Amino acid sequence: MELVVIAGGFGTRLRPLTLRRPKALIPLLNRPQVLHVLDRLPPDCDRVILAVNYLYERVRDFFEALDTDVEVVVVNEPEPLGTGGAIKNVEEHVSGTFAVANGDVVDTIDFAALVKFHRKSRGVGTIAVTPVEDPTAFGVVALDGDRITRFVEKPQETEAPSSLINAGRYVFEPEVFDFIDEGRAVSLEREVFPRLIPPGLFAFREAGPWSDAGTLSSYLESQRLLLDRDGGGIAKGAEIAWDVLPPVLVADGCFVEARLGPHVVLGRGCKVGRCVIRNATLFDGASVDDKVEIESSIIGEGAAVGEGAVLRNSIVGDGVQVPPHTKHVGAKVDA
Repeated sequence: MELVVIAGGFGTRLRPLTLRRPKALIPLLNRPQVLHVLDRLPPDCDRVILAVNYLYERVRDFFEALDTDVEVVVVNEPEPLGTGGAIKNVEEHVSGTFAVANGDVVDTIDFAALVKFHRKSRGVGTIAVTPVEDPTAFGVVALDGDRITRFVEKPQETEAPSSLINAGRYVFEPEVFDFIDEGRAVSLEREVFPRLIPPGLFAFREAGPWSDAGTLSSYLESQRLLLDRDGGGIAKGAEIAWDVLPPVLVADGCFVEARLGPHVVLGRGCKVGRCVIRNATLFDGASVDDKVEIESSIIGEGAAVGEGAVLRNSIVGDGVQVPPHTKHVGAKVDA
């Protein structure tokens, strides 16, 4: 069975980190996001098809150099075709029943159970759904038993038919291609799902932890979920000279004097002085001077944060120099 990974977005909500890299290759726990999807393939999945638009060559070259247990095919999408159009664009590579995953989703969904449920339901498509407190930022379903009777993308609070949202994991029969227009941008959520309701669109309910890593807050939530699940760890080649509040993940070559954690990830070769870092990520080669406070933020590759600076709910781009004693709250810092 094939798995199609939708990984073509521009990642605008994570800029400036996505100005020079595709969102699929943004590090999450020091590994490209897309590899977390590949980590949890269904047992009978022997082929992965990546639908890519933005910075296609970067994704293609990454997988050409990567040794994987399954065949990975990277399909170029010359013009953005939306979530539905991206699936239509890989039609020639699909041979039968296939699964689909959004490339930035972190969850605990049992993919094998999802496939089994789909085959038993005998519908054209199955959507994994999960409950959330506020469904207004997502696609929301109304159900009759397990059958979806209505799908509403990003409804107003008074229009949400339930609290069950689209979790970004699907299984389709090849007939789904008949419901997707060719040669134009198509929204899977707004156009295709409503068309699939009459022939049979079903919901696989999953109540476990879920997050999409597409914004700063959801990226950090995804990081928290993974650290809580896997426990983090400190590489043998890292040197920690102060206090650590687990879970944290510290890569090889790091030198750290900070009060670190909880929920902090440091990439390779980070240098961190006597400061405080909580709920944050530093990409490879980032450096932080003394008396800095970093909370709920991402510091890009090779970036440097000067003494006494404060960063909260902010993203610092690759290679950016943050001057000493500056303060950024809710900012995107690039040059």
